[in-house]
Amino acid sequence: MKDLRCGRAGNVGCLFFEDPGAQNTAAVIRAVKRRLRRGDIGKVLVASESGKLALRVRKQLSKGAVVCVTYDTETRKRFRKPTLMKNELLRKRVTIVEWPEPIGQRLVFRNWWERRTLKPSGAISDLFWMTLICVGGHGFRTAVEIVFMATEAGVVKLGEKIISLAGTGWGADSAIVMKGTKFEDAVGEAAVRRMKIEEILAMPKRTSWTGYG
Repeated sequence: MKDLRCGRAGNVGCLFFEDPGAQNTAAVIRAVKRRLRRGDIGKVLVASESGKLALRVRKQLSKGAVVCVTYDTETRKRFRKPTLMKNELLRKRVTIVEWPEPIGQRLVFRNWWERRTLKPSGAISDLFWMTLICVGGHGFRTAVEIVFMATEAGVVKLGEKIISLAGTGWGADSAIVMKGTKFEDAVGEAAVRRMKIEEILAMPKRTSWTGYG
């Protein structure tokens, strides 16, 4: 694994991986641990289908609450996703958020140029997600998505600063610091409630378009 590190002295910086994928998981978790040492964040969100990644993160982190953000029951059955390791997660004090993904939902968009608010259909709103993938890859997009899910579930407060990590396929290759936001407010009318990614802790330099072609 090759990574490049950026950032000014005294800052945690950002890891740039050459390729996306689970091989970056250990480095992502180390980056999260370094960021938590600053003491201003107390919650880490983990995108995890089965709960395995969330358990790995919980084992590695001595500080901070770990939240496993995963599919709701209907989505899990519909797409035949793996069984959630719910009992193991609860035993290890991992909070579980089972919530519908906001993909396909209508987006409220405040068009500042035309000075009007638009509400495009779910199909057109998916451009929002595709843009995130273009910026940082699939794991980056998912890390943003689970912040919306956890906020809408009430586990993350509006405006609360948290760490969110996710991956491309399995494991983790991306981690961000973001404030709690609901999807309907992400690019909406109220500027104070719009999404804000404050820091990028890790992301791949190359994007995998598998499933998005």
